[in-house]
Amino acid sequence: MESRLFQMDRRSNRYWNAKQPDRLQILKFVDFAPALNRIEAPSGSDKPTRSPASCSTSFQQPPLFIDQSILMKQFSTFFLLILSCFVGFASADWKDDIGFTRLQTELGASTPTGDGVGVSQVEAGSNTNYMPDTTSGQFTGKALVDATGTQGASSFSHATGVANVFFGNTASIAPDVSSIRSYQAIDWLNNQLGSTTGTEPVSHTFSDLAETIPLKVQNHSWVSRPPARDDYDSDAEYDEAVLNAISDSTFISERVDFLVNRDDLLVVGGTDNGSSSPLPYLLAPSYNSLIVGRTDGSHAAGTTSFYGSERYLPHIVASGGVTSTATPMVASTAAMLYEVADGSNADHVETMRAVLMAGATKEEFVTWDRTTTRPLDERYGVGEVNAYNSYQIIATDETDGSSTTPTLVGEYGYDFVETGDQSIDFDTNPMQYQFDVESGFEMDELSIFLSWNINVQNTAVNPGDLNTQVDFTPGTGDLANLDMKLFDASNMLIDESVSTLYNFEHLYLTDLVAGSYRLEVSGDQLVDYGLAWRYSISAIPEPNSFTALAVIGCGLSFPRRRHSSVRGRQTRRNP
Repeated sequence: MESRLFQMDRRSNRYWNAKQPDRLQILKFVDFAPALNRIEAPSGSDKPTRSPASCSTSFQQPPLFIDQSILMKQFSTFFLLILSCFVGFASADWKDDIGFTRLQTELGASTPTGDGVGVSQVEAGSNTNYMPDTTSGQFTGKALVDATGTQGASSFSHATGVANVFFGNTASIAPDVSSIRSYQAIDWLNNQLGSTTGTEPVSHTFSDLAETIPLKVQNHSWVSRPPARDDYDSDAEYDEAVLNAISDSTFISERVDFLVNRDDLLVVGGTDNGSSSPLPYLLAPSYNSLIVGRTDGSHAAGTTSFYGSERYLPHIVASGGVTSTATPMVASTAAMLYEVADGSNADHVETMRAVLMAGATKEEFVTWDRTTTRPLDERYGVGEVNAYNSYQIIATDETDGSSTTPTLVGEYGYDFVETGDQSIDFDTNPMQYQFDVESGFEMDELSIFLSWNINVQNTAVNPGDLNTQVDFTPGTGDLANLDMKLFDASNMLIDESVSTLYNFEHLYLTDLVAGSYRLEVSGDQLVDYGLAWRYSISAIPEPNSFTALAVIGCGLSFPRRRHSSVRGRQTRRNP
């Protein structure tokens, strides 16, 4: 589906261009004050951490101006907002919360630091004020490239706070990330994605000017909100604005998905703050990005309503007090992991998403659940990002699945399957993996995540142009439908993740009894995928003499829980 706006231009084989004399030249002032008044307080507090008045000091430099000579023709229905009015240093506890302190204690000087990994940061500042404070000690020794090219003398305080958590020398968990590209959000949407030119997105392959450091992670701590009824004089005008916003958002989502698939880039974005806020319209609906919420649940959550509807967001959460902070916590974790993944198949974005999601923890959320057709929780996604678990997954050698005999796997592991290099028929010969639990033991926890990209087609005739087109036809379309099914030794189905809506599946089980379990990955078409897993096993304690006497003397029995599930997840028991 093409953008409504670009269909009009392409029929006459022309695009809106800054050099066209007939362009509408208007500058529109965007006032952030109403948005700041809608920022919600963290859970347990009845006041925002920063009042709207104090937030406004972040915009002492010229408040955000959007060049309508571009935007009125492409994004006239959106306001781009930063995800919090103030982002300072995150609490040191967040490193404990995500398992990094535990990892650092175990590895010591061998702890990965993001060395050799390039990243980029997209910020919704003004067109001359969107970069972090390059004089800060947090960024000593780092090369921050102004990729938009219009940064003025002042720095953007929000960008500085996000960068601290993302790649700061002491505030982040990826302190040795030293090559960073900075973009202003409107420039990134219009120019870097090629939206106003009709061309393919610019290359996001390298982060440095010499093109030697691979660009692997991009952070977006901003959101776009949909049109508000109060901003329009009539229902008809509002309805038209909503339709235009959906069209433009779909257009952008297709380009983001194309970029991720082409350049193997992990795009990490945040959802909005406030549990009653609507889901963002830009970036969040894309399939191939990773959308982050807050561990306290005070963020926008729900289902997409277009470009593949009924998909729950966010995907994962982190312990930031605002999503502007939670998002770079996940991005920083990914940057650290990419150092370990270098030179392996874990370096692919499909695998990295799987590694992050399989490593996420659930014990923080008493209501967390999934179903066979909903692979993540309605508010907390797959759970809280966990650097320790994800590192253990990615630090192992890759385990190749087999379409003939199940491959025995270890406690942590991953597999990346490139279907173009193998004669695989997912439908008749699924890929198989085997999980064993010895007698006298139980599997306390099993987390498996399967991830693949939607493949956005380019139907443009001229080289370098991009005319996005997405086909959702089951079996032949651009969104492959893969499934995961777990069987026991008697071939009884224990659990499955078989959604038709997502480009991922997730299994999470607890208290599996001793035995052999076979995982099958099948699908309606061939597509590259990343699979990641982790499990823990413990010995079953022997009953003490008092318990044994009580059972014998009273004729009581206390059966062990064999396979429990959290609320809402389908449960099956071995016979």
